[in-house]
Amino acid sequence: MKIADIDPREVWRTARRRAKRLARRTAAVRYRSIVVPLLGREETVHAVDLACRLAADRGARVVLVAPLVVEPELPLNAQFPEETAALRVRLDEAAAIAESYGVGAKKRLVRTRERALGYELAEVARDHGAELIVIGSPVESRRGFHRAFPPEVFSVLREAPCRVMVATGSFAGRSTVRTFEKSAVRA
Repeated sequence: MKIADIDPREVWRTARRRAKRLARRTAAVRYRSIVVPLLGREETVHAVDLACRLAADRGARVVLVAPLVVEPELPLNAQFPEETAALRVRLDEAAAIAESYGVGAKKRLVRTRERALGYELAEVARDHGAELIVIGSPVESRRGFHRAFPPEVFSVLREAPCRVMVATGSFAGRSTVRTFEKSAVRA
């Protein structure tokens, strides 16, 4: 077959078909596994809810991670029966939320140091082949991204091998809303 025998319109049609196929594949990201750390904040419940909705829509499973922060003076395998029991209860509560969405949930208890949460979550994400980490965090600053989140969120963002979604709550600081006085409002 010679180059002169190839119809340029057919080449364009084939290229357009391939481009559309690629766009369809990349537009709808299919998550197989979503990691959610349970950090003990009110935003964590929102993060679990959000991750479960995403998992239900895309046929994924949720990996719930409860970090047990061990003091630097103690070995990582030190025994913490009360803290471990409390974390297992939180894992069970989050698994019940995932079950209510019809989503499969795996529960992991991870021992970590204070500033090493990002590294441990990255290891869990690699182990489970996660495509997304959903972390609940309050917004600590209204002035942009200069220290907008707590340090553990930044460590997760820095170390993560996949996408990270930060589920936020209300803004920090003043929560009152200013309204106009009646004299200022004209009908």
